[in-house]
Amino acid sequence: MSTLVTGATGQVGRRVLTELRRRGLPAAGASRDGEVRFDWTDTTTWEPALKGVESLFVTVPMASGLTDRAGGFLERAAGSGVRTAVVTTAMGSENGPPDSEQRVLERRVRELFDHWTVVRPNWLDQDFTEGLFARLARSRNGRLEVPFRKHAAVSFVDARDVADTIVAALTDDTLHGREYTLTGPASVTFREVVRMTKGTESPVWRFKKVDEAGFYFRATNTGWSDRYVDILNERFRAIANGQAAVVTEDVRRALGRDPVPMAKFVREAVN
Repeated sequence: MSTLVTGATGQVGRRVLTELRRRGLPAAGASRDGEVRFDWTDTTTWEPALKGVESLFVTVPMASGLTDRAGGFLERAAGSGVRTAVVTTAMGSENGPPDSEQRVLERRVRELFDHWTVVRPNWLDQDFTEGLFARLARSRNGRLEVPFRKHAAVSFVDARDVADTIVAALTDDTLHGREYTLTGPASVTFREVVRMTKGTESPVWRFKKVDEAGFYFRATNTGWSDRYVDILNERFRAIANGQAAVVTEDVRRALGRDPVPMAKFVREAVN
């Protein structure tokens, strides 16, 4: 069984690819400049990328406007003989508008494949070291400036737990036809995370609340699109409202073990 991994240079995708190969399973990473050339906007790259593929991991960049393209690619994949598809969106996407990008993507996977799994992770632990929060802090000399209070809590999940769940869904038939909302074992406030990383090499070591307008102005000035910043602000509202603090048992349900706590991630990643 050959697996094609889209988003293979991302926080989750590269870990999925690494774990598949560690297990000795044939897998290839798909990207514009990767080992398998793949471009969502260039349909001529789709068929060659799908040659010999039986299972597929799909992740689409947030606010990319690629929903129609992704749907077309999934149709091509199903038609070419791909049996298993795993898609990752985000925690809470099932509650979005029916025509939202992530809900449309989830629906297409369920419609096109007999063996499908939907994985919805919360914010990642790794967002503090290599993802969004790290990028924001580096642009402000280590200060994370976001439109919610430092006491806001999130049930952050480790990208390794997300990748392991995706690999399990790609290789274990018992996980097919299921939807997993992945969180860590407990919710943690941003104040607590900053305290954990104090005195380490973490990019984030200070925190400041700003209003949405201030965040919008600074983020768009860095070159981020209006659409992307609007979606970020939607997700930040979910943090402020406490929706991102919900803890689920889905990592244990998928993997039969507890998820990695934030404190353990911090010890391993930045100390």
